[in-house]
Amino acid sequence: MEVFRLKQVMKEKGVSREELALMVGTTKTTISNICGDNGYLPTIKLLMEIAKALDCDIRQLFVPTKGEVFPAEVDEAVLHLKKAMEILEGKR
Repeated sequence: MEVFRLKQVMKEKGVSREELALMVGTTKTTISNICGDNGYLPTIKLLMEIAKALDCDIRQLFVPTKGEVFPAEVDEAVLHLKKAMEILEGKR
């Protein structure tokens, strides 16, 4: 099951795997793994760095799993992700 749509977002932004890897400080192999359908799960921190580098919302990196997503539910999920990142970065 495909989870990420990073390949599509990169194509829309005109960014290669090599370029994105350099932008976020990782390897082309890691970016390829995220683009593939091999079950690779990147860290939340890496996903946030990728979203920032691609100037997009982190939600754009995921394939929707349900029909319509209600904005309030999405906003709440993003808030939880941000709190988790703060904890991981030692800000709390």
